[in-house]
Amino acid sequence: MNKLINKYNHNFYLSNKENCSYVDNKKERKIFTIMDNPNNADEYESLIKFGFRRSHNILYNQVCDSCNLCKSIRINCVNFNPSKSQKRVIKKNYGIYEKKLKAKPSLKQFELFKKYLKFKHDKSEMNEMNYYDYKKMMEAPGIETKIYEYYYEKKLVACVISDFLDDSISMVYSFYSEEILKNSIGKYMILDHLELAKNLNKNYVYLGYWVEGCNKMDYKSKFNSSQVLMNSKWEHHLI
Repeated sequence: MNKLINKYNHNFYLSNKENCSYVDNKKERKIFTIMDNPNNADEYESLIKFGFRRSHNILYNQVCDSCNLCKSIRINCVNFNPSKSQKRVIKKNYGIYEKKLKAKPSLKQFELFKKYLKFKHDKSEMNEMNYYDYKKMMEAPGIETKIYEYYYEKKLVACVISDFLDDSISMVYSFYSEEILKNSIGKYMILDHLELAKNLNKNYVYLGYWVEGCNKMDYKSKFNSSQVLMNSKWEHHLI
């Protein structure tokens, strides 16, 4: 990683140790850099291949002491074939949504975002975010960020904030209405983005971090062409 960091001219920083948001009774630490250059896209493309994620205008990676449970995970959309259960998810959701790809945030999205946090992550600090904070999730200089909206009976029920890179799509954050949980909407949005990436001639969809044994993240490992970053090398993950 040091060689990669030395390649770029801007600064990298280490965060203080904080309670881990993924694993109980663990402390997490991040290495991060601030994206303040309109020419960031190439750097982002390189850094994401080494496990970095974007949050607002910050690119970060986990560098925790004596713990490496968090693994970056991506799906090779070219080699992906849906399982029987995933085909059922596609069938259940197919054709029932009106989809819109937006370049800018909206108050309608923000209202859904706040409702999602309330029922899904009620103890998260993200509940304190205002509309200005939400808009900043889409504002990274030089990065093509879009919001994929899903409407059911003319009502906005789900959104995915995604970064579109040359070789991949990175799903930055997704949120949805409690009403459509029965449709496995979270899984469907990943399946939908795999199809979108394939149609755009991209090779990968990045899902962020995965922790083996963590129920909240288990769904990320259920795709038969998923790859996990191990010792700076992407390896096929056996389901």
